Amino acid sequence: MTTSGRDLSPARMVHAYVVRPLSGLLRQGITPERLAVSISCGITVGICPLVGTTTAACTMLAILLRLNLLAMQLGNWLVWPVQIALVVPFLVMGDRLFGPGRLVNIERIAALLRDDALLALQTVSRVVIHAAAAWAVCAPFVFVV
Repeated sequence: MTTSGRDLSPARMVHAYVVRPLSGLLRQGITPERLAVSISCGITVGICPLVGTTTAACTMLAILLRLNLLAMQLGNWLVWPVQIALVVPFLVMGDRLFGPGRLVNIERIAALLRDDALLALQTVSRVVIHAAAAWAVCAPFVFVV
């Protein structure tokens, strides 16, 4: 596959967007251990079910822990398809952690929006917070792996 003379094969893309930046970091003096911790933190934060918050969370964590921001963001961005795939499992896990039967379905949300928008917002917020708690339970295991 080429577009205007560029090879867009998956192997070349991985080399250009993953291998080359990481090897550049190693040449700048970051230790392999520190690089691994930075990438692991980025991946762990990157699967958080709070879609849209992971870039800011990785940035703050990198500053607080003095980790490599580029490596963290690389890990974060590489797992965004996994993050999207895990939103529903985290919602279900959060529902099971905080008691069965609380998971909101689309029909209930629509009915709540018609009847009481504030209650709908509170209900959805509670479900999302439960999903984030489920992620927090799994996060240490993800980081270690």
